[in-house]
Amino acid sequence: MLTDKCSECGSNAMLYDEPRGEIICEDCGLVANSVIFSREPEWRAYNSEEERSKVRVGLPTSVLNNREMRTVIGGKTKDSFGKTLDTATQVKFARLAQTDERIQDRTTRNLKSALRELKRIKSHLNLADDVSETAVLLYQLALNKDLIKGRSVIGMMSAATYLACRKKNAAITLKDMAEVSNITTKELGRCIRIFLQNININKFSPDPVKLISRLSEHLGLTMYTRKVAIDILTEARDKGLTMGKIPMSLAAAAIYIASIQTGERRTQQQIATPARTTPVTIRNRFKELAKGLGLSNFEVKRGAAAKPVIIQNPTKWVRKQRLSTG
Repeated sequence: MLTDKCSECGSNAMLYDEPRGEIICEDCGLVANSVIFSREPEWRAYNSEEERSKVRVGLPTSVLNNREMRTVIGGKTKDSFGKTLDTATQVKFARLAQTDERIQDRTTRNLKSALRELKRIKSHLNLADDVSETAVLLYQLALNKDLIKGRSVIGMMSAATYLACRKKNAAITLKDMAEVSNITTKELGRCIRIFLQNININKFSPDPVKLISRLSEHLGLTMYTRKVAIDILTEARDKGLTMGKIPMSLAAAAIYIASIQTGERRTQQQIATPARTTPVTIRNRFKELAKGLGLSNFEVKRGAAAKPVIIQNPTKWVRKQRLSTG
């Protein structure tokens, strides 16, 4: 809120300090307002014509918002003044909405259904806006190539969203997407192959390092153990030990090794549950990483000795670990 008069001395000599975002009285020095945002445009204009054409109104443009096609007919129970419409008028609007839906082309109806599914997936998985926009663009490409015809809209939209997550390095697995979409991983994989075979998409593989933080949150591990796990995976990736392996199983195995090295133990079953894998898979990946990296400075315990270790004072424990490692 801008201030024209000083509340302290009543002076009208108010100065707007743009770098600090403050309004200051020149007479008494009172800071009248210190939460002023910049009123300058975020773009540059090199002539008067550009300055007139570059105006900002509303939110920035979004591919997702631009494709949200809503009909203005139907669902109306009140008029613009808030007064409830009579029954005959409501029936008339419902009939018009039905007619409007029927005259829309197949592509428009398909895209509307896909966007509703995308909204639901985005809400459940807490996806970023750029991931959603990438998914819409991929689905639009498939729609233009007539790849959706005869196939499930839910499956194809889920596949597009999964590919968008991989492209944007979002820590979402195939099983996560299949569970949210209420389809099998086999059906989801089939839809993904359709995209890869018919649309020019770079075959990128998700980075298992991105999954370390997600698994560690479920297991309640300290940042020190997470860093050790990331270092293990980074070294394994540099040596080519992660090629052809499932990223989630690699992240789980790295966390298992790191928890043994730091003493903040977690069992294979504890790690397997949030990783949506089996202890046998973790055990196989663990042996491969340990052999490939030449790790020998830890001891694998069995039975009662392998019980998990919960750190009661993480700050003190991390400080002690750093001092012991030099």
